[in-house]
Amino acid sequence: MIEKVKRYMQEWHMLEKDDRVIVGVSGGADSVCLLFVLSEIRKMIPFDIVVVHVNHGIRGAEADADEAYVQKLCKALDLPMESYFENVELIAKNRKQSTEEAGREVRRACFAKAMEKYRGTKVALAHHKNDNAETLLLNLARGTGLKGLGGMRAVQGAYIRPLLCVSRSEIEQYLRERAISYCEDKSNATDDYTRNRIRNHV
Repeated sequence: MIEKVKRYMQEWHMLEKDDRVIVGVSGGADSVCLLFVLSEIRKMIPFDIVVVHVNHGIRGAEADADEAYVQKLCKALDLPMESYFENVELIAKNRKQSTEEAGREVRRACFAKAMEKYRGTKVALAHHKNDNAETLLLNLARGTGLKGLGGMRAVQGAYIRPLLCVSRSEIEQYLRERAISYCEDKSNATDDYTRNRIRNHV
């Protein structure tokens, strides 16, 4: 897994020596895997990691527990962490957006703040092969051109997606083999969001 992701990152020129990478970590399996994989790769390619966690203010105590878990991880890995709290439901209402869209914009804004504060050079996101397939199906359902048919990009400006070369099952296997725990977002099992409906039924 480590070598596979490392080769993928090199193929797409995702990182350079002495980069400072802002890593979005929710506490879920994908982002926890990303954090541990990058922590291993930086032993081979010197770069800095700053963890960013965004609490969307939606899941109450469960979200607070996720944040506490990410803090615990960062302490164990000796990594700096920046936490943000945003009332995404209120923001979505004020902007007349879906909570999915508002959440995405809020996260991007938080990453931008962290980039400025820590003088970051890259933002690493934990999207993987399954996410890419879901995105393609979403784009097709909405109506798309060639750009949408291309799905997610491995590199998009300062944003990088090191796990786009692996599947969700590979991520789960990596965590299981290393006895690394992660947080389960119960809302992922519901059909409240469009992406969830595609994931759960298509």
